[in-house]
Amino acid sequence: MSDELNEKVIERDFSLRSEEEQKDFLTQTWCNTCMEVDLGMKNPKEYESESRLWIEGQCVKCNDTIITEIVIED
Repeated sequence: MSDELNEKVIERDFSLRSEEEQKDFLTQTWCNTCMEVDLGMKNPKEYESESRLWIEGQCVKCNDTIITEIVIED
């Protein structure tokens, strides 16, 4: 099991995703602060480490940080 705290994090270019994928990731969200689904995300940044891939941005309603983890299906 890898230690996620010690993994190197690389920022990826979210804009390289298709418009459809971008729209899906920016609208299909969960905010832990608002406790609501699909409020939307602004200022997305995509990151990758050895064990995971995720998009981080701000909730459109409250501006707190929200994270969408991307699961790569085989």
